[in-house]
Amino acid sequence: MANYVLEILDGDRAGEVLSVPDGALRIGRKPANDLVLADEKTSGVHAEIVLEGDRHVLRDLGSTNGTFIDGKRVTEVVLSAGDIITVGRLRVSFRDESAAAGAGDGGEFAVHRIDASRARKGGGSMLLLGLLVLVGGGVGGYLWWSGQQQQGTTAGGPVKQTPPMTVSGNKLADSVANCESDDGWVLGAHGVAFQPGGLAHTGSGGLEAVRVEGNATDFAIATPAKEVTVFSGRSVEVAAHIQTDGGGMAGVRGVFSSSKDPGQVRFRTGTAIAASAGEWTRVAFEAGVPPGCDQLLVEVVAVLPGDDAVAMVDDVAVVEAGSAKSLEAKIEEGGQTVLGTGSALAARSTETTLLAIVPGSVRSEFAGLHGEDLCVLSDLGASLEATPGDRGLSLSAKGCDALRFVFPADAAGQVLARVAADGDFAPVAAALDQNVVELLLGSAVTRAMLRPQQADGTAGAKITGKVGNGLYRLDVASAMVELVFGFRSEGQRARELQRQAEAARRDGKLGDALDRLGELQRQAPHQSQVLADASTKRSEILAGLDDELATLQREFGEAEFFDTRGGFDRVAAGVDGLEARYGANNLATRPLAKELRSKSRDRLAALDGQRRDDQKQQLEALSKAFLGAGHEGLAKLVQDYSARYLGK
Repeated sequence: MANYVLEILDGDRAGEVLSVPDGALRIGRKPANDLVLADEKTSGVHAEIVLEGDRHVLRDLGSTNGTFIDGKRVTEVVLSAGDIITVGRLRVSFRDESAAAGAGDGGEFAVHRIDASRARKGGGSMLLLGLLVLVGGGVGGYLWWSGQQQQGTTAGGPVKQTPPMTVSGNKLADSVANCESDDGWVLGAHGVAFQPGGLAHTGSGGLEAVRVEGNATDFAIATPAKEVTVFSGRSVEVAAHIQTDGGGMAGVRGVFSSSKDPGQVRFRTGTAIAASAGEWTRVAFEAGVPPGCDQLLVEVVAVLPGDDAVAMVDDVAVVEAGSAKSLEAKIEEGGQTVLGTGSALAARSTETTLLAIVPGSVRSEFAGLHGEDLCVLSDLGASLEATPGDRGLSLSAKGCDALRFVFPADAAGQVLARVAADGDFAPVAAALDQNVVELLLGSAVTRAMLRPQQADGTAGAKITGKVGNGLYRLDVASAMVELVFGFRSEGQRARELQRQAEAARRDGKLGDALDRLGELQRQAPHQSQVLADASTKRSEILAGLDDELATLQREFGEAEFFDTRGGFDRVAAGVDGLEARYGANNLATRPLAKELRSKSRDRLAALDGQRRDDQKQQLEALSKAFLGAGHEGLAKLVQDYSARYLGK
């Protein structure tokens, strides 16, 4: 079978020649392509040439400006020697290699210029060095370079590739670890999909992530199809080799979980996601396996902030190594256990209280990853110092100025906030967006409180809440937060207020009972069961008040029908009596009480006014009668009485 090459016909690279491999050759503007064409009309990944059987097939990969053969636009076509391919504004000739070799004056040792990106892919810096020596030194240089590659040659045969790396004790199967193909991988776990191919650290290829034209997604995550078995309390090292270009970044993570409890906590931690300056770089992290976890899933992560961003990964390994310790701390007051590894934390008692702590805000290049709830503290190179205490945890993050706390969605059922240090707790919406000194959420064994603090010691910070996908996320604009699970002293105070309220209720002092229960709700709502009991008792007392108000409302209706002063007087007196029993502040919460008092008093005032007018008319008639009879003294006496007691 003939060996084919591509020759660039236009531009300042005219005459450069690139061998067409037996696999696939990609053409485009991005640096990760096999043939890189720096032309604005060329798409990032424009087209590819693939060997199928004994035929080379040209495929357009959804390019913006199209791919052409001899001036005709094509989507997929079998190539023939001599075809002229137009990509963007540049033409490339598909030719038989022997024709290309015979075109120069150098005979069998003629040297053609080769695309630098292809040189890198074919064997890295050593191959590029060999090419430079070949150009500078002719046949002698070629023989020297060939001698340097003897480990990769057979007698009289072509240069072989570097064998895939083998890591002793690697828990990943060789077919997965060497990244030679997509066997055993889920390349599109999240974001855009990785692709097999690209440059290789060892072997014939690795995994490559590039931006997809027309797709705004700027990250990629690939995982092996299966977890590996790990053991609680032991230390593991997860490593990979990365190479990035065009602003791309990459890293590797581990996700610890339990096969016995797959729906619960997953601990994510790993290396910082960073650029490799165009060279293969080994990245690795050590982590202690959290208590209760027995499996680990590797995540290969790429961040692609620009159209030219490329990230490549090869030679992934998971081994038992190092001395990293996991975190397990018992919070005595709350009965919670805090678990973690590296920068990943969770808390649980009989139920899970806290699922994860992740960044609350990120740099723009991590926005896509963060927006999908897939960014973790280690991605930013951030660390989280957790100091356990009797009541909870004191948390301090470095490398991150805001934290996101991820709770189960049930925690959003009742949320209370204190917005000032000397203020009261009050209910707030789960989707809050305000400055908060203390925030209470959850119930019973999942009760928790966030107390953010600024670097200068000032209490409070802005907290934003969001419920969705079975989670309750709270973004706290602070890197220092106390997470409290134990409320012993607050519980003692609440129970004392509860006892005082019960005593007042027995004595008929319903206003005092309501005041004590209200104080509990505003000042000591930390124990959710005590708070629930107090709310029930307060509701019962207020329901009694509402029943009495309803009775007075019916009496007011009867008084209106008969228009009797006595009926309105009973209603007004009844409202005054309720105020004495329930307290003015509690009665003020009932609009009906205000309405009945106002209407009954207004009607009494109207009736009293009508009665005065009638009396004044009667006395005026009497005064006139006395005057007519010549009894001026008696008339004067009646007039003085009317003016004094009934008004003018």
